[in-house]
Amino acid sequence: MFWRKRIRGGRLRNLKIRFRSSFKHVFNSNPDVILLSLGSLADFMLHPDLIQDLEAYQGRLIVICLFNSDNQTFNDHDRKLVGRIMSRAEHCVFVSDHNRKLAERQLATRFKSASVFSAPVSYQTEREILAWPETELQMACVARLEVFAKGQDVLLEALATPPWKDRDWHLRIYGNGKDKKYISRLVDHYRLNAKCSFPGFASDTRDIWKDCQMLVMASRAEGLSLALLEAMICGRVCVVTDVGGHAEVIEEGVSGFLADAPTPKHFAIALENAWEQRHRWQEIGTAACESAGKVFRKEPVASLMELIERQNA
Repeated sequence: MFWRKRIRGGRLRNLKIRFRSSFKHVFNSNPDVILLSLGSLADFMLHPDLIQDLEAYQGRLIVICLFNSDNQTFNDHDRKLVGRIMSRAEHCVFVSDHNRKLAERQLATRFKSASVFSAPVSYQTEREILAWPETELQMACVARLEVFAKGQDVLLEALATPPWKDRDWHLRIYGNGKDKKYISRLVDHYRLNAKCSFPGFASDTRDIWKDCQMLVMASRAEGLSLALLEAMICGRVCVVTDVGGHAEVIEEGVSGFLADAPTPKHFAIALENAWEQRHRWQEIGTAACESAGKVFRKEPVASLMELIERQNA
């Protein structure tokens, strides 16, 4: 529900929120702690009833933010509103330090208490290095099929450049999403039909990395990609954009490759850098596994409970 500026903060808006709040049953139970998980800070603006309930709430608030984007901006009214909620939160959790710093910049405020830890990886151990596939280059893009965030359009244009059209490789575009037809049309547009396939959704990504040597993701924005962490834990080479927390786990040319920006030009450069180091791919994959292991959390729920109990002490 969206509100016109002329009634923002007015009595009509307050009446609507009072009678339509989707969260009253939560607040009426007088919880000691509210743990609020957000896709991004912009989610607040989709729920004005939640904002009003949170401002009246007197208990402890812990906010988890799973994503942020450099393209996200706020007007003055929304910035103050979101800033008040985040400032009164007892603790804020982000999946990357990049996302934390970006949120502070977006709101022009410093959080009084914040932590960074990754979302849960589906593997049980931080070292799942698989046997190296001795085949032509098999690349995988593992992401929901939404180009606005995941940049499959950028990836395909980069792979359509002359050096790559003449090389032996195959790209598997995993995932589901609203842009599947568009991405398929782009494959036709760039005449990459013989080099691309759509295997769908993989329930266990280790099945992907048994056959593929390289993860390629031209994301326009991220928190810290779980697909990236899983590929690194399996000892695979990763070529991704320098967004979200990617630079926090990848050292250029050592544990992977970073594109400076989510554009075809910059991603093509990163791909070429990786190609020139193809004799070191297994070595880079091993380094990637070691790097990802440093942020791996086997029991993220337990880590979160420790945080709640520590704040309560």
